[in-house]
Amino acid sequence: MLFRKRTQNPEGPPASVPLPDEDAVVLPPGSGRTVIGTHTRIRGTLTGEGSIVVRGAVEGGIAIGGGLTVTASGTVQAEVEAESVALAGEARGSLRATSRVILSPSGLFEGEMATPILEVHPGSVLKGRTRVAGVPAVRGRGLSH
Repeated sequence: MLFRKRTQNPEGPPASVPLPDEDAVVLPPGSGRTVIGTHTRIRGTLTGEGSIVVRGAVEGGIAIGGGLTVTASGTVQAEVEAESVALAGEARGSLRATSRVILSPSGLFEGEMATPILEVHPGSVLKGRTRVAGVPAVRGRGLSH
């Protein structure tokens, strides 16, 4: 017979691979991201080196070394210091980004903002004071903003 159904595995049953215990897995600081769920409300200060995704609400302060993403369902009322900020939801307060800020069409920001690069998409709302410093030009090339 060309195709014969095997009824037994001559090598025996496959060996099971042990899975690591969840408590035994340790990630280095700043290697992951924190997600604040849609039905979660946080009051206080969030600090760290990783990135944060806000789908719920944060009130207080955010000081992170990574990026902050506020989804369309997210709201932030805080003093924010982050490397970058992507805003599709609402944010009020002060915002300082060392890299860039992106306001998507559904994004709303109200307050004071300082960033070297600001990307504003049609439909977004920006109320308050904004200081866009730009990226410094390399000397000798004659390029500037």
